Amino acid sequence: MAKIPKVATINLGMQTVTMAVFEATADGGIRLEAFATEDLAGDPSTDASREGQLKIALTELTSKVQWAGKEASCAVPSQGVFARFVSIPKVEGDQIGKMLYFEAQQNVPYPIEDVSWGYQILPENDEAKLGALLLATKLEQLDVAINALRTSGLTPDHIDTSPVALYNALRYNYPELQGSTLLIDIGARTTNLIFSEGERLFIRTLPVGGSTITGAMLKRFEGRAFRQVEEFKCAKGFIPPPGNFSGSSSAEADEAGKIARTVMTRIHNEITRSITYYRTTQHGSTPVRVLLSGGGVSMPYTLEFFNEKLSLPIEFFNPLRRVAISSSVDAQTLKTFAHRLGECTGLALRSLVGNVPLEINLESPTLVAEKRAAARHIPLAVIAALLVAGIGLTGLYYSRATQRIMAINEDMVARTEKLRQFETALNKVAADKKAQLTAAADIAAAPVLREAWATILNQINADLPERNIWVTKLLPVAGDQVLEPGDEKSGWKTAGAAHKTGVTALEITGLYLASEEGPAVIDRYVEKLAQSPFFAITPANKTSVVQLRATPSGDKWAYDFKLKLPLARPIPL
Repeated sequence: MAKIPKVATINLGMQTVTMAVFEATADGGIRLEAFATEDLAGDPSTDASREGQLKIALTELTSKVQWAGKEASCAVPSQGVFARFVSIPKVEGDQIGKMLYFEAQQNVPYPIEDVSWGYQILPENDEAKLGALLLATKLEQLDVAINALRTSGLTPDHIDTSPVALYNALRYNYPELQGSTLLIDIGARTTNLIFSEGERLFIRTLPVGGSTITGAMLKRFEGRAFRQVEEFKCAKGFIPPPGNFSGSSSAEADEAGKIARTVMTRIHNEITRSITYYRTTQHGSTPVRVLLSGGGVSMPYTLEFFNEKLSLPIEFFNPLRRVAISSSVDAQTLKTFAHRLGECTGLALRSLVGNVPLEINLESPTLVAEKRAAARHIPLAVIAALLVAGIGLTGLYYSRATQRIMAINEDMVARTEKLRQFETALNKVAADKKAQLTAAADIAAAPVLREAWATILNQINADLPERNIWVTKLLPVAGDQVLEPGDEKSGWKTAGAAHKTGVTALEITGLYLASEEGPAVIDRYVEKLAQSPFFAITPANKTSVVQLRATPSGDKWAYDFKLKLPLARPIPL
């Protein structure tokens, strides 16, 4: 009897990691055999500890679902994943890949050699153009996932992204839907908006999620750890209905509810803008229904909140609507966590059913090289096994078999040496190609760099609070050297470093008003700038960004501050 194919899938969420095992069914569908979830211990914004936490969580999950030492597919969170819909002229063959490589260089806000990117051609809506979805993520994010999988005894299979896996699960489970459907997936640090209308697709990721609520509560309830506030939010948090609501258990719960409603209102405002953008630029229709997904929709009254705001039919997304459930799965536990299994289901459909709408692989160069090396070694293992079996079956001719093996080995050594020579030549060609692509990338980036200063200054101005902050000076920085303006003839003083390295940072000095908000207005400004793709502000370097923030003494109307904003990539002066 043929063995039934099984796969393990993992959703590497920022706050919760979910692992599920599926098997193929005789009717061409899939069946859920086991699943488990593990919450990460710390603040999801503390990216430095993420790899260690993932290793611990995955080790626990592989034990719970009994899948150690095997392959697994995973979905990386949309935090750090860049998605863009582009159009190119209709071309054929390898010209499509070349044109989309150029589009990726133009659109991805990171050096192309530092990212893993992929694309998929979308169904045609224009006779003269091809539409495509570009996806890219930093290689370091993929390496974190791959290292965590290996440490827990898993072999990485294909790597997908959360929105793509969710879209595949949506199309499979709701094939009968007519009109435009909006899937709202609220995670820990991001909210994915997925528009599905026939074969039309649009994805937008918002930089706000469940941990945004926790972060706001941390400021309100000072002195408590992130985990304490997170547990309080999960146990007591809710989205209060409009008007006077008296159903909370305490004054703290009331305060937490107000904070949660404020963040959800922010998400709703972005949803409204996204619907308008989808209609005007993607030529889509206004959604006629909404589905809710992700850990962030677990808070009580979330469905009622969006029903009030959007005035549309709303229900929780069921990623197991057309999926069989094994009798070994606890039904009560599944009922609680079903809405979190969308990514795992989408990954399983891709592996077991195939023919899913979106198939984009994000590959790490390290993983690709290891798979190719393993593929080269497979024939040797097969040959050795056959030879050993032949020796066992022809024991009487052991001596002749030994001689034959030696001859085969000598031939294989000779062939391997020739292949190594070819490999050396190919590696040289690949290195030359990479150098040419890097040079081409610099040329392609020139039009973007011409507009970079105007775009960055607009970003700084757009993120500036409406009140309480004045910028009095903005200077470029090359390396560790601040460039001061000179006279009309000399231009910038000591600009030699900028010509070598380009401008690597911006120094902003100014004043902030003595108010109730105090120095916190500076921190809030930096947090907004950190969300911009133009600045490389991370939790690791955030303390060095704020170089001066005078402490209010009560005898002035305003106090000095100085910021040093590192740029994501150097820009010519």
